[in-house]
Amino acid sequence: MSFFKKKYVLVSILFILAISASAIAYVNGQSKPDVPIHNVVNLSANSLTFHEIDKLDAFVELIVIGYATEDFRDREHVITAFDDGTMQSFHTNTNIKIDKILKKPDDFPSDQNELTIIEPVSLEGDVKYTANDYVELQKGDKSVLFLMKNTFGDYGLINDNLGKFSLEGISQYSVPQSSTVEELSEYETFRDSVMEKYHLN
Repeated sequence: MSFFKKKYVLVSILFILAISASAIAYVNGQSKPDVPIHNVVNLSANSLTFHEIDKLDAFVELIVIGYATEDFRDREHVITAFDDGTMQSFHTNTNIKIDKILKKPDDFPSDQNELTIIEPVSLEGDVKYTANDYVELQKGDKSVLFLMKNTFGDYGLINDNLGKFSLEGISQYSVPQSSTVEELSEYETFRDSVMEKYHLN
């Protein structure tokens, strides 16, 4: 075999090895299927809850129509603990895209179209922690969101599940699965009043 043929064979083998190594690295780098959330731990929280849209509208600083841009698992989940390991607080930082601003404070830019908000829910492994049975925003689900700024200057969703209303209607992600008929009816009535107030019907 001539020198050039040996060189050609060697280059071909190296090329095939490089392609194979790249393919293996790509497959290994792909995200694994989501581990199902087996445990949901609901914790009671002292929170102000409004049952009338006019009172909620008057209280909040920012009302937007927007949607979460990431799946729940891919968001930033924050859990803090005391020195002895006892849970102190939890929340999720959720990136949203803003389609429309319905109400805003003077210092909020009218052309802002992205925002990170705080939701009263978090994830650790396959355990989801939630406050007052809150159900997290679903990726891509355009919703009316009622927000208040906390002492750190971050906007958080308030009013538990009565602080977010999908434009698509009521689904299994609107309220907890454990909701009673009365709670579901209250949610539906409140949602109707939100859609009517902001002319979203």
